[in-house]
Amino acid sequence: MNVTDRINRILFIMSYVSQNQGITVDKLAAQVALKPRELLKEIDFILLVGKPPFQPDDYVDIYVEDDRVFIEFDQMLNRPLRFTQPEAIALFMSLQLLDPAVDPKKVKSLKKKIQDAISDSLDTSASNSYPIVFEQTSAPVSDQFGQLREAIEQNYKVQLDYYSLTRNQKRKRTIHPYFLTKSLGYWYLTGHCELRDDVRTFKFERILSVQIVQEAFQPPADLDVNRYRKEFLAQSGQNEIEIHFDPTVSSWILEAWGKSACQNPDGSATLTFHSDTLEYPSRLVLSYAPYARPIRPQRLIGKVREDSLAITNLYETGPAG
Repeated sequence: MNVTDRINRILFIMSYVSQNQGITVDKLAAQVALKPRELLKEIDFILLVGKPPFQPDDYVDIYVEDDRVFIEFDQMLNRPLRFTQPEAIALFMSLQLLDPAVDPKKVKSLKKKIQDAISDSLDTSASNSYPIVFEQTSAPVSDQFGQLREAIEQNYKVQLDYYSLTRNQKRKRTIHPYFLTKSLGYWYLTGHCELRDDVRTFKFERILSVQIVQEAFQPPADLDVNRYRKEFLAQSGQNEIEIHFDPTVSSWILEAWGKSACQNPDGSATLTFHSDTLEYPSRLVLSYAPYARPIRPQRLIGKVREDSLAITNLYETGPAG
């Protein structure tokens, strides 16, 4: 296989796992015409996607847990776009030449966003290198996203094909959509689920299809959107993770994780986030060892200890031969 074909296969694996979190090793291997053991070698190689000296988990963390494959992308990949004033103005001028008939609404919206950003940042005392920041979604906004926004505005029910990572199954859900929110680069939908008869939060990337039901619903009179926005993270991951990082590496954590990390008075940092599994948090701790320490949950502390012992055991016997 030549280099181009291998790169295409690697990109396919990353994209496919991202859309099918928890897929079994056998099923994924069949998708790329590899034997399971060959796929596992390719997954080990994908871990080195990053920057010199190519440390594991630089940009991509893909791992196997209970014979199922999961992938996490570094949070820095979801940073806002940053342009200097001249770059932003050049981009705006280029958009003036774009035929608005391509997509009138999006072209108009994009022009306004760039124009507002330029206007807000103009400062006669500022350098031409002063950055202009554009917030962006973690992935292109799809038609499904547009349908959900429309349903929320019109108070229409929607029917979702939703993939449950914990149950590894796809199921139809009828939802009264309340709001969309974004955290750590990912979008979530919160609404009343008729199947569970309760308010639930759904990760957008696991929504396989959306169909607007031409049936209106009445939002609860006591609906407190702000309260749900604060609480929704408790439903988006099984484990609430807290990790302490020494001052030696805290600046990197604060840069990479943004609001999810807070700086302590002594210069250290505390990172808090939710995760469906303990595999990724354990790898994160070990990748910054000895400058990282798991705080909670207790099961994560045990997981890090087990993984540390497993690594130690690899070197106790010494080199073969």
